Amino acid sequence: MNFVALRMLTGDRAKYLGLIFAIAFCTFLLENQTSIFASILKRTGSQILDVTDADVWVMDGKTEYFEQTKALKDTDLTRVRGVSGVEWALKLFKGAPVARTRAGKFATCILLGLDDATLTGAPRKMLLGSWERLREPDSIVIDNAGYILLFPGEPLELDRELEMNDHKVKIVGISDASAPFLSNPVIHTRYSEAVNFIGRERTQLSYVLVRPQPGLNAEEVCRRIEAQTGLRARTTDEFRWDCILYYLKNTGIPVNFGITITIALIVGTVVAGQTFYLFTLENL
Repeated sequence: MNFVALRMLTGDRAKYLGLIFAIAFCTFLLENQTSIFASILKRTGSQILDVTDADVWVMDGKTEYFEQTKALKDTDLTRVRGVSGVEWALKLFKGAPVARTRAGKFATCILLGLDDATLTGAPRKMLLGSWERLREPDSIVIDNAGYILLFPGEPLELDRELEMNDHKVKIVGISDASAPFLSNPVIHTRYSEAVNFIGRERTQLSYVLVRPQPGLNAEEVCRRIEAQTGLRARTTDEFRWDCILYYLKNTGIPVNFGITITIALIVGTVVAGQTFYLFTLENL
């Protein structure tokens, strides 16, 4: 029986090769779109995962994802530090200034301002230079993709200058930071420098990074912070999934990719079914 079925399948070489090509193409389309979909969603929380020093993120109660920030009061940092179970709590600034080169090339950047004393949240994967040089005045660390965007076709080089909102800054390191959702350069600097690059406002604290005390899990510390401060506290993994779910609910990404994946499944099933039917009908 198996021999007869195999002869029926391969007897007409043209139809057999057409069937293989159709199934292979639909499978490629299905896997390609699925992998792109997963990669895009992974990028939504890439900057969260790059901060390996902290386990808990504290933010305004209405914050839904990383790109959406509402400045906290400076006193909120003290309130978080006073919560039982918090080993340390440090500030993090996030802004979007425009960086410009001497040649006139410019791009809107993702600027992350780190705690001046500890540099918590600094990129650990460095391609050139050191994140510890951020202690120098007017210094920044830029990611490799951002450097290539601003200096296309030029080799990686330290101590180059950028203009950031009328402030001259010096590149002291080039990091291998994870790619963000949008193709914007990712720049790290000290908190005090970042607020100067953006322009000082009444409140500028974007996030509070927290490390739980040994023996306490991050989820328990999150519940304590929310109960005592009224702020929103999320673990690193929870905050990353918040970003993914936000883009799934509020953008057309799942619909667009879902349509392509569904068409690939339908076309593959129809072509394979029709070809098998013709094989059977002709050999009856």
